[in-house]
Amino acid sequence: MITASITLEQAKSHLRVTHEIDDTYIAGLIPTSFQLIADELDRELTDDICLTPSGQLSESLRHAALLVIGDLYQNREAQQTEQLHMNHALDRLLNKYRKMGV
Repeated sequence: MITASITLEQAKSHLRVTHEIDDTYIAGLIPTSFQLIADELDRELTDDICLTPSGQLSESLRHAALLVIGDLYQNREAQQTEQLHMNHALDRLLNKYRKMGV
């Protein structure tokens, strides 16, 4: 399964979280991040799309998932006082996986 390609420890390291209070919440963000990426790309994240020939998650998708996890962790409230903007790094990381229309 693609979501197993990012561990709780890797997600916490990316978030710079050293406590265990949010472990359950962070663990839930991992599959959610991949679902949001699949929704953004309008395609299922299958092994043939996501994995390198050696069977590892592609670095661009790994970093994209970590960016989404970071956004979800930092912005968990429904209402914001400031305007949120699209993360351009995420957009660029996902570009090569987008289906191109004709």
